[in-house]
Amino acid sequence: MSTLRQELKNGGVIAPGAHDALTAVLAQKAGFSSVYASGFAFEATQLGAPDMGYATMVELANHIARITHAAPELNIIVDVDTGFGGPNSLYRTVKEFSRVGAAAIQIEDQADPKRCPFLGKRTVVDQDTATARIKLATEARGEDELLIIARTDADEQGMEEIITRCNRFAEAGADLVLPMVNAIDGMRFLDRGPEERMEIYATLITRIDAPVVTLDPPPGFTAQDLFDLGAKVVTMPLISLQAAANAMIEYFDSLKETGSSQRYTAEHPPILPANIEMMKVLGLDAYEDRLNAMPKASPARITP
Repeated sequence: MSTLRQELKNGGVIAPGAHDALTAVLAQKAGFSSVYASGFAFEATQLGAPDMGYATMVELANHIARITHAAPELNIIVDVDTGFGGPNSLYRTVKEFSRVGAAAIQIEDQADPKRCPFLGKRTVVDQDTATARIKLATEARGEDELLIIARTDADEQGMEEIITRCNRFAEAGADLVLPMVNAIDGMRFLDRGPEERMEIYATLITRIDAPVVTLDPPPGFTAQDLFDLGAKVVTMPLISLQAAANAMIEYFDSLKETGSSQRYTAEHPPILPANIEMMKVLGLDAYEDRLNAMPKASPARITP
């Protein structure tokens, strides 16, 4: 297994979203070295809840442990929000995610209770407090391989605030920084044209003195275009979740309407049938080998 730190030395890293163990296995099979486990996707798929800070640290750590067990060759980047509480909680969070095999954790500078960027009206802690979080996280990490990604949600305060915070986080020991750009200068990022979005990314990457993580490339651009600007990691947190959810909606609607799965499967022939073929992708042969390696037990004789 190549560590995320080694992957970054070799070039840019694409990290698609993986919301459960099956998704991670399929990403690994497709040839990805890294995946991103978002808080949004975790709460949606495991708790059936919106991204409102509903989950606990232990629930998320157990979830990541299952993913790292199922896909041990993958580097898992985990969104841990603000660290699940105060300094002691943050310290424990770093230790726990290192223990369960995460390759990196992403810590943000929002004030609690945190809000999903889609909801807007986010508030952030002051720069000193935000920087202290990152410094504590790097101290808790110690000599472990775990990487610290420092995210700022100060985009609603303007570009200069984003840049200043990211540079301070890097000085405090963050390995990478993620400048959120959901809304800048009163305008939503997604309402801007693709070229303008790339210009914003170019400005941030140029002026931030640390390896930068971005989200999905704008329409018409690719991850390589962001790497060419100098980005080190391009995460695509939610498209795999969106693809899965929309496929299930289409299937359930078809089943409800027809009372059969036949129309859906005719329109969408399975690439990976949910039968022995899927079990083989999930490592069936190794499970059977372990069973076959056990000596056959003889029936116990009961003496009256």
